[in-house]
Amino acid sequence: VARRAGATAMIDVSDGLAADLGQLAVQSGVGFELTKVPTAAGATTQEALAGGDDYVLVFTMPPGKGPTVSQLFEAAALPAPFLIGVCVPESSRHVLPGGMLQVRGWEHAL
Repeated sequence: VARRAGATAMIDVSDGLAADLGQLAVQSGVGFELTKVPTAAGATTQEALAGGDDYVLVFTMPPGKGPTVSQLFEAAALPAPFLIGVCVPESSRHVLPGGMLQVRGWEHAL
């Protein structure tokens, strides 16, 4: 559904938002500025950023596509996506409200 709406990059958030968003940014050659960090009831922002096994998708799309993607998700009976930030050209810029983001998350045992 996101691809049909114009998504340009996508990753699952199974290793934590910070790690997976960081990986998406590196592969896309961009940085990001988060305006909000979604958290589950009772969770801290740090848990939302670094915790794993969330099984949601984070994706990027060109500005102005919000209404289109919301309509497609609704038509597919999926929860509507929401904006958590923007991509920026400076690949080293990883910002969230209150400061720079440490790009880390779940670390798999080798």
